[in-house]
Amino acid sequence: MKSHRQIKFALVTSNTLAEKIQNWESYEVLEQEQYLDLIDYSKELIRESVNHEITFLVVAKGSDAEEDREGEKQKDLEKALEDKKVKDETSKERMGELREKSKNILNSLYGI
Repeated sequence: MKSHRQIKFALVTSNTLAEKIQNWESYEVLEQEQYLDLIDYSKELIRESVNHEITFLVVAKGSDAEEDREGEKQKDLEKALEDKKVKDETSKERMGELREKSKNILNSLYGI
């Protein structure tokens, strides 16, 4: 059985994320030795408790072309989400109309 206690490592390339995270309250600049010690200490923590879940994230600035692709993907995702919201709202309205019509039909049949 695989343990849920683990340290994860990830890499993201993004100019915008690299700039945004520097403004986060939890952002902290670390020296290399401190970063490596955090990894070692994290290993100790996850051995001690199943409640610990730690991910070390490296954020590298991407190229302009990569940023453009990311921006386009983000726009596409936002458009798809907006389209889905509109479709869901239209579907809800349609279902409401159908339900009202069904009530009218059955109520008139049964004199309700």
